[in-house]
Amino acid sequence: MKYRFSILMPVYNREKYVGEAIDSVLAQTFKDFELFAIDDGSSDLTAAVLVSYGTRINLLQQPNQGPEVARNKAAALAQGEYLVFLDSDDFFFPFALETFDQVIKNFDSPPLVLGGLALFDESAGREPRIPPAHPVKVFKYQDYLSKTRPLGTNCIVVRKSVFDEVGGLRNSTPQTFYGDDTNLLLKVGTYGPCVVIDQPFTSAYRQHGKNSSKNVKAIADAILQLANTERSGGFSGGKARRWDRYRYIGGRAASWAVNYCWRGGQRILALRLLAGTAAMVMAAMGAKFLRPFRHSESEIIL
Repeated sequence: MKYRFSILMPVYNREKYVGEAIDSVLAQTFKDFELFAIDDGSSDLTAAVLVSYGTRINLLQQPNQGPEVARNKAAALAQGEYLVFLDSDDFFFPFALETFDQVIKNFDSPPLVLGGLALFDESAGREPRIPPAHPVKVFKYQDYLSKTRPLGTNCIVVRKSVFDEVGGLRNSTPQTFYGDDTNLLLKVGTYGPCVVIDQPFTSAYRQHGKNSSKNVKAIADAILQLANTERSGGFSGGKARRWDRYRYIGGRAASWAVNYCWRGGQRILALRLLAGTAAMVMAAMGAKFLRPFRHSESEIIL
C-alpha cells in the first residue's frame, strides 16, 4: 500500500463545519495518509469549500446517495493500509493518526482499532481542549464481539483488506444509512484482535441540531433492521457467536428504546423496538448480569 491511512469523509451540506474537519487532518503530526472528501450532492456552499483545498485532498463528487455509498466509492480508490472514518462535522486531535499508528505497530497490525471521541455541545460555545497525547492506554480483545466495555461512540480504523473481504459498507440510501457504523462492526466482529483506545480521545464529536442521531425513529428502524439482518445470517461468526451478536444488538436496542424513544415521549416506538428485539434484549440483560463473573479486562499502557 502507498499510505498507512486513507481517511474517508463523506460531506453533505456541511459548509459550516467541513473546513475544520479537513484542517484537523492536514494538521496531523503523522503525515503518511491521504484524505478523501466525498461531496454527496450538497446543495449549499460545501463544494466551494472543498474545491478551495486543491490538491491537498482527494475530492470526489456524487449525487446524494448517502454516506455508505460515498465511503464505498472512496474505499475503492484508497491506497491506504487502513481506512479511517471521519465525519465532516467532527475533527481529529493533532495526534490521532500518530496514536493509531503506535497501536498498530504495538499489536502487529490488528484488523480493527477503535478510537475514543470527546463529546461537546456546540451550543455551549466552547470546543474541547486538546487532551495530552500520552500515555496511550488501550484494551485488547480477541475480537470486537468479545468486547466487554460499555457501548460507546468510536472512530473506526479498519484494515482495508478486511473491509474489502466483508464487502464494505451497505449500499444504503440517504434515508436508510442509519446504523452504518454498527452494521460494519458486526460484519467485522470476528476479526481479531480488536484494540480499543481508552486514552487519549483521538477525535471530537460535535453535538448540534442537525446530527443524524437526532432522528430517533430512523435509528430505531435501523436497529430493527440490524436484528433482521442477524436473523437472516448476515453477520460473521455463525451459531457459535450468536449470543455475542444478540447481546450487542440487544444492548443497542434497550438503550435506545429507554433513553431516547421512551424518555423522548415516543413510547409506541419504544415498545415496537423492544418487541422486535426481545430475545436480543434478554441476551444483553443476561450479559450485564454475568459481567462481574467474567474474566476482568486489563488496561495496557503503551
